Amino acid sequence: MIRFLNFSLIIVTGLACLGVYRIAEEARIAQAELRMATAQILEEHNAIAVLGAEWARLTKPARIQALAARHLSLAENPTLQLSSLALLPPRALVPAEEPIFRTASIVVSELAQEQTEVVQDMTLASYSGM
Repeated sequence: MIRFLNFSLIIVTGLACLGVYRIAEEARIAQAELRMATAQILEEHNAIAVLGAEWARLTKPARIQALAARHLSLAENPTLQLSSLALLPPRALVPAEEPIFRTASIVVSELAQEQTEVVQDMTLASYSGM
């Protein structure tokens, strides 16, 4: 009986050791992955800082002005030379029969008018039928 108890305790102790080893190994792997992720985050932060500096250099107004002058060949004309209101063609008149956009008040007034006509027709028909 004591041998069986000793043997079972040795097996339980061995299983406990295996469980602790497995947990320790998983913790070691997680720690290594954490170090790698932290290193990648630092690399990305450095890359973002470099890109921010490059973006600041590329978007300087003086640089953009120089590029526009070199590649676009724009002339600095006063606004009066570009156009005047007298040179514009006359605006075509839109017929005022029905508005372009129908509002709710127009739709409601049309429905009310139709209902009034129907009621009048019904009353005339009822009086003429008597």
